[in-house]
Amino acid sequence: MTTGKSDKPRRRRGRPARTTVQIAETRAQIRAAALRLFQAEGYAAVSMRRLANEVGCTPMTLYSYFENKIDILHALWDEVLSDLFDRLDRIAAAEPDPVERLHAVARGYVHYWLTHRDHYFMVFMSGGLTRADVTGYVRGDQVLARFELFRTCLADVLGPDTNPPELRVKSEALLCALNGTAHNLITIGGYDWLPPDDLVREAVTAALRQDKSTS
Repeated sequence: MTTGKSDKPRRRRGRPARTTVQIAETRAQIRAAALRLFQAEGYAAVSMRRLANEVGCTPMTLYSYFENKIDILHALWDEVLSDLFDRLDRIAAAEPDPVERLHAVARGYVHYWLTHRDHYFMVFMSGGLTRADVTGYVRGDQVLARFELFRTCLADVLGPDTNPPELRVKSEALLCALNGTAHNLITIGGYDWLPPDDLVREAVTAALRQDKSTS
């Protein structure tokens, strides 16, 4: 006896669930569109609605992939820093001498920003950000782990007897010097700066200089 109804399960209405690959592709599409707009118009000037129009979706769709606009910017920072430090890791791995390795990594860091100036402005000079937007990202474990490369390279040169506070201040001072070099060369174009390699070499030399009080 039959009831006139099919024994097959009913198909649920609506769109089928998206695959992991499809989700990743859409997120990449959103990041690419955001990168274009942020670089052309500035982060502060771009709304989620504007970005949705660029992608070809509704703002609600954007929020299903990213929590908010700063979440998208953080994802772009992740891409830039991953590209940068992947390159620096390869540079470090190719140089067996500890001193030359430190110099090479430092040069690579500054040269990356000089040849990717749009990325520099997006990472370090995006307008419309709050302190929390920046500190929340900078203190992330993954970000700190990548910047640890400088401390590791410096420690390889200074040796195991270097105390942690001294290693920290030297590595952070070096990073500040490298960031300052990149910033000045990028933003103050009217001045006849020395070649970047000369400035980087001096910054590294200063980091390796032993204080008289500790010698």
